[in-house]
Parts: sequence; structure tokens; C-alpha cells
Amino acid sequence: MKRVKVSKQFRDYMRRMKTYVGRENPLAMMKAAPNQLARAVAGLRPAQLRRRPRPGKWSIGEIVNHLADTEITYGYRIRSMLAESGCAIVAYDQDGWNRVAGRARRPMGALLEQIRVLRRSNLELLKSVPRPWWNRYGWHTERGREPVSRMVVLLAGHDVNHRNQIRAIRKQFGW
Repeated sequence: MKRVKVSKQFRDYMRRMKTYVGRENPLAMMKAAPNQLARAVAGLRPAQLRRRPRPGKWSIGEIVNHLADTEITYGYRIRSMLAESGCAIVAYDQDGWNRVAGRARRPMGALLEQIRVLRRSNLELLKSVPRPWWNRYGWHTERGREPVSRMVVLLAGHDVNHRNQIRAIRKQFGW
């Protein structure tokens, strides 16, 4: 694969995700995340879920939709890397995915259930393979060589990052 120059933005993002994980077990964090997310959005009405904190920023509903998309995307990527180390990992337009067919208006219960089911499946897979397989990798079009072990940390930190965003939006609007 062609060598990719990793952006400073991604290096900073990865550093932040590692900080969120710290010395915690990322798999334990990932297991707890769906219930933590459900608590983070509990009691919000559909209009609140759709309200953006400012133009160009995602609403809480869009954040949760993105987390559902993330489970699909990363589940596919991890499976690909485990099956064929060195495979290509194509970047995707997360904003475009979020706009598709007005999916940000999907019922919150359905999104949370999708996240629970997919996360459980992804965790079962990660736990079922020998730990050395976590060194298998893919070539990300924007980030270069990316092993499964990094994706696990990314996912655990990604959950925390978005729960923090949800808390900030709730605080901003006094919910």
C-alpha cells in the first residue's frame, strides 16, 4: 500500500481518544457504552433530539445516529482486517451518512437497540480471536496502517467523546 501522511488533526484526535481510555480496559468501556448512552439521552423529546447546538454541528439525534453508523463501519473494518491483514480501509463521509434519508429522525429506541446489538456482536468477535490477531491491520486511506488494537482504543474513546458532546448540548439548553 502507498504510504499515507497522517494529518496533525488525526494525531491530535488519537491522542485525545487515548486520554479518554487512559489505563481503563477498552473492551470493558465498550461494553458499558450502550447503557451509558441510553442514560445520556434519557427523557429527551424528539424536538430536543433534533435541535442543533449551533449551525453545522450535530444534534443529539445525529450524534446517536453517527454512533450507530460507527458500529456498522468499524464492525466491517475489523472483520476485514482480521480476515485479510493489510486490506484497504476506505474513509467514509460521516456527514453524508448522517444526512441520508433523514435518518436523524429515526426513533431513539431503535437507534439505541441497533447500537446495543451491533456492539455486542463486535465485542463477541474481538473476544473470540486470539489477542495476537489484534496486530492485524488495514491500510486506511487517510490514516495509513491501522491495527485492530488501535481501532479498539479509538472506539472506546469515541464513545466517551460523543457522550461528552451530548452532555454539553444538554447543559447548553438546560435539559
